[in-house]
Amino acid sequence: MIQTKIIKLDFTGQDIFFGIDVHKKNWSVCILGKEYEHKVMTIDPKAEIISNYLMKHFPNGNYYCAYEAGYSGFGAYEQLKAYGIN
Repeated sequence: MIQTKIIKLDFTGQDIFFGIDVHKKNWSVCILGKEYEHKVMTIDPKAEIISNYLMKHFPNGNYYCAYEAGYSGFGAYEQLKAYGIN
C-alpha cells in the first residue's frame, strides 16, 4: 500500500498582496507573494470572490490590497474591509 501525506497550507505571518484594476463589470486582479507573482485574473466585481480565493489558496495570510482611488473604489474599499482585507 502506498501512503500519501496530506499537506495543509498555512500562510500564518506571511503577507499576500494584490492589486485590483476596478471596473464596473469586472476586476482585473494580480496576486503577489513576497518574492513571487502568483496569478493574474479577471473576476466579477465582488469582494467575496477575492476573499474566498485568498482564504482557499493562502489560508491565515495577511491580505493587503491596492487599487485605483477613483469614485468606483470607495465601494470596493468597504466590501474588502468587511472581509478583513487591508
